[in-house]
Amino acid sequence: MATDVNRQFIGLMSVIIVNLMSKMMKRTILILLTILTLSPAIMRAQENIPSWGFGFHVGVGGMVPTGSLADDLKGCAMFVSGLDVGYNRLKLKLVASYAQPSFKNKNPYAVYDEQGRDLQLNATANPSLLGFTAQLGYTVWQQGRVSVTPMVGFTASYLSWDINHIKYEKDEEDIERPLIEDVTGSKENTFGWSASVDVDVKLHGTLVDFPAGPDGQARYTSSLRISPFVTYGKLSKLNPSVKGCCVGLTVSYAGFLRVLR
Repeated sequence: MATDVNRQFIGLMSVIIVNLMSKMMKRTILILLTILTLSPAIMRAQENIPSWGFGFHVGVGGMVPTGSLADDLKGCAMFVSGLDVGYNRLKLKLVASYAQPSFKNKNPYAVYDEQGRDLQLNATANPSLLGFTAQLGYTVWQQGRVSVTPMVGFTASYLSWDINHIKYEKDEEDIERPLIEDVTGSKENTFGWSASVDVDVKLHGTLVDFPAGPDGQARYTSSLRISPFVTYGKLSKLNPSVKGCCVGLTVSYAGFLRVLR
């Protein structure tokens, strides 16, 4: 008799446990299906929420002239620094650059006397090249720590150097020798299109206080930026005028502050 009662009790408990497990499994499956169904929508909604930020970058690089520019100028190292502004994947980059390319042509204005002798010679072997670039871009690929942003825009450049004005006089031995009569400054301004691709490799990220943000915080991200670029320019005052593209690469440290959504 006791054995039958025990069997009935065990059977009843088994039915209760099975029912509870069945209900729990159904609820678990329902919750998982709900999460899987809503997650893409939640992620899309988060991506559509506006996110803006700003930052800076500073670095070094090099460039090489092509076309007829290469007839008068050599490649050189360069220093770059600038500001970045972002809204979602849209980017605005403002860059100031400085370089000192070397002259290949010592008489770029082609000023000669009747005998074909130089009346002008560069007093500066390495002219100063100051550039200002504004580019707009869009991040087309972002995975893990790496993002890729093609950029297009314009570059205004200012090239300056000194020129020696030469005259020829006879010395005590009645031999004509060149003498520097005067030294004047010369400059060339150029304006042309430019393009680059910013490859940012994230190094570190942290939360910082930012009172202007919606919740008083922002995320600061530091990155290594590798930027191949090409810039078109024309030096129209030289004789003959020269034009072409400068192709180069810069490596920069970039810091960006993005307001949390």
